[in-house]
Parts: sequence; structure tokens; C-alpha cells
Amino acid sequence: MSRRVIDRIDRGFIAAILSLAGAVSASACSGDSSEGEASVGDGCTSADCAGAGAACASGAECASGSCNGGQCVDDVGAGSGGSGPSMPSESGAGGTFILTDFEPATGGAPAVCVDLEVDFERITPTVVLLIDRSGSMTQAFDNGLDRWETLVQTLTDPGGSLIEKLDTSVRFGMVLYSSNRGFGNGPTPRQCPVLSGVDISLGNFSSMSTLLSSNVPTGDTPTAESMEAIVAQLQAFGEEGPKSIILATDGDPDTCEDPDANDDEGSKARSVAAVTAAYAEGIATHIISVGDEVTASHLKALAVAGSGGDASAEAFTALDTEALVNAFTQIIGSVRTCDFTLQGSVAAGDAPRGAVLVDGQVLVFGDPNGWSMPDESTVRLQGEACEAIQADATGISMSFPCDAIEIIPR
Repeated sequence: MSRRVIDRIDRGFIAAILSLAGAVSASACSGDSSEGEASVGDGCTSADCAGAGAACASGAECASGSCNGGQCVDDVGAGSGGSGPSMPSESGAGGTFILTDFEPATGGAPAVCVDLEVDFERITPTVVLLIDRSGSMTQAFDNGLDRWETLVQTLTDPGGSLIEKLDTSVRFGMVLYSSNRGFGNGPTPRQCPVLSGVDISLGNFSSMSTLLSSNVPTGDTPTAESMEAIVAQLQAFGEEGPKSIILATDGDPDTCEDPDANDDEGSKARSVAAVTAAYAEGIATHIISVGDEVTASHLKALAVAGSGGDASAEAFTALDTEALVNAFTQIIGSVRTCDFTLQGSVAAGDAPRGAVLVDGQVLVFGDPNGWSMPDESTVRLQGEACEAIQADATGISMSFPCDAIEIIPR
């Protein structure tokens, strides 16, 4: 038995694909109108006219003059006597139509159901780039540039930066970190870590480029304390979607208490602990070493902690410009989600009845390279389908039978 769905839906929200499968049969109302009986629209004027809920094939059979979805309905619209939904004009903006999927009346014809091409939103990820701005970033790196200059060029190149390419589909934030000898000698109170950044937002490429180009490397590397500050920032950020950190550093960490620290049980362990705590809060961390001065075992420990304990997690070591570009490309590409939120809900048993297309190709429900529904309102593209989306396929459509989806009005 089909679900009754009577929603007034904004035209910009859903397009109805009206596939009328078979004609609805019903007896026509006939006879002359009696004195005192009023004609309603183009409807039937006989005493035998069908009332609301009766089966019909056209408005001429209904007292209301309105036959909608195979049944007589009341007040679809003044003077409307045609069958089917009342559609807005092609040129009208913000128009509405009435979508009706009625239960069949006793002894009547079955309801006519429509497929709905459903509105959906891609789940937007949030990524904070945590960039080591310590003095060692001035060391020579590649093509006559130092580490800092190469990193800035990689992230700000308008022709090749993946950040620029994903500027409107990923919420980016950026924080540069260092310290001025930690909490050591000098005027008080001392600030540590020293952080400068751009708040998380879509459309941040220009602001992040300005931040990078207006700063120079200096100071030390309090990685753990900086991680802790960024995790707190991400916890307070209220937008939905996955959150992650990309940590780019060129050396082993020290601490605010000891700017010369470089030991497995102290500064390194605290950095791994900060990354582990971030993951416990649902925030993954990806690691890039700019140059080869970060201890390999420490890099691996950070990568494993940032992935929630996955022993196969990769830490990227970039020894030249190409490797640095590839590291950022792989990481930023991987955090781009393949999940989409439907503006409606679908019961688990009805999910296979849906249709999902990417650039005209029909995907198979449950296929490793197709799509699935991890919950009643999320469509997840998998395998090759996800890769196509991450490579910027844009022609995505999703539809469900009207008795399979419960639309969320807006």
C-alpha cells in the first residue's frame, strides 16, 4: 500500500517526473444538470457526480471538476478541471505544484505514483591547514627556493592549487604556528604558541594566500600545543560534515616549556597524544613532512594516530616541489566527501528502488563502485563513482518512487 504524500513543494526544490504508468479506468458521469445545480469549473454537473476520493479519469467526472492522480479532489485550484498536478509556468520563479499520491478508493483504480527527482546537498567537509612557520623553513629546498617559498607557491598558485579549485566545495581554514623561544627568557607574559590564521569558511583561497605571502619563517615548533588549539577551534565550529587537519611541518617538535626539546618521551609523545585526542573528537589528521628532517618513526606515529590507529596510514615526505604538490593533492582530494544529504528520508527496504546517475551513467545500488545508503537520508557514492566525483564529475541526479521517500518540506 502506497504512502499518502500531499506536499506543496517549491519548484526550485523538486522536479517531478510524471511517468503515468497505464490509464486509470472509471465510469464517466453523465446526464443533464438539474435546476439549481451549479457547475464547478469544467466538472460534472449531474446529481451523479463523483465526490472527493472517487476514482476518475478526467475532471468531467468530478463534482469539483478536479481529477488528480486518478481520484477526484477538492479545491486543487479555482477553475482547474484538468487531471494531474498543477504545474508552475516554465518562466515563473518560486512557483509551486501539488503532488498527490492517494490511496486507492474502495473498488477504485490504483493510485498513480510519480518518480521524484530529489533535491540533495553534498556534505561539505571542513579542513584546517596547520602550517609550521619555524625558522628552519628557510632552508633550501628545490628550484632555487627554500621550503617556505615552495610551500607558499604550492598552496597559492591560482593555476594549480587544489585549494583554489575546491574553494567553494570545501570549508578551509589555515593557521601558521611557531613560538618565540616558548615560555623562555624575555618580557612577560610570553605568548606560546604564536598563531596567525584565517577563520574557517568557504571561499577562503584569497585570504589564505594573503596570510601565507605576508608571513616569513621564524621561531620554534610547538606542534602539540598548536594542535590542541586547533582542535578546540574545530570543536567549537558548529557546521555539519567531516572535520580534518593537514599538518605540514619540517622538523621534530619542541614545546612551549622547552623550545629545545626533541625527545621521544617528551615533545614527540605529546604531539602524538594531541593527534590521538583530535581523532577521538572525530577530527582526522594528515601529515606532510617538508624535507627530510622529521624523524621517520615520528612521522609514522603521527599518521597512525591521525587515522585512528590504522597501521597502514601514510605520512608524506616531500623532498621536492613535485612531491609536495602531490602530497597536498592526494590529501585534499581524499577529504572531499562522497556523501550527499537528501531533502527527505528513505526506509532501508526502499533504498534499492532509487536511481542515482553520475554524468548520465546509472549506478548500481550496493555495488562497490556504485552507491549505498548508510542511513535514511544519506546517499554515499562508492569506489569508482566516488573517484569520479572527486575528479569533478558534476552531473549528479537522484530519484525515488513517491511511495519510497518522505519529503522534508522547506
